[in-house]
Amino acid sequence: MEVTEPISRKLIHVAKVYLNVLSKRVEHLGINRYWYVLSLIHANNGKLTQKALGDKLGKDKSAMVSIIDFLTDRGYVYREVNPNDRREHFLKVTAKAEAAVPEIVAAFNSINNTVAKEVTAEEMETFFKVLFKMEENLKPYANKELNIKLNLNK
Repeated sequence: MEVTEPISRKLIHVAKVYLNVLSKRVEHLGINRYWYVLSLIHANNGKLTQKALGDKLGKDKSAMVSIIDFLTDRGYVYREVNPNDRREHFLKVTAKAEAAVPEIVAAFNSINNTVAKEVTAEEMETFFKVLFKMEENLKPYANKELNIKLNLNK
C-alpha cells in the first residue's frame, strides 16, 4: 500500500520554517506570535473593534481577549470604549507599537521575498488562488465536523 502525504504536512512545515525565521528577526520585540495581529491593528488606525478583528482572523471572543490582553500587557495595544456603543472596544496602538510595526512589516516583506525567490508573480498568484480554493473546499466539512462534535457533546 502506498502512503499518501497529506497536503497539510507541507503547509505546516513551510509555516514552521517561515515563523521560525520571522521569530528570530523580531524576537527582541517580545510579541511571540502576534506580529500580524499587531500590524492589522496598526493598519486600521484605531477604527478596528475587538470583534471585527476576531471576525477577520477567524478567532472567537475568548481567544481575541487573550491576544489583546497579551499585547496590552507588553505595552503595544490599548482598548478604547466606543462612545457610540459602550459594548464595543476600539483597538489602538501605543507609541511602542508605532515604532515596532514598521520593523515587523519590513521583516514580513524580507521573508516573503526570500521565500518567493525564483517564483514568478504569476506562480504566486496561482499559489494564492489554489490555497483559497482549497480553504473554500474544506469549509463545508469543517463546519460539518464542528456540528457533529457539538451534537456529540449534548
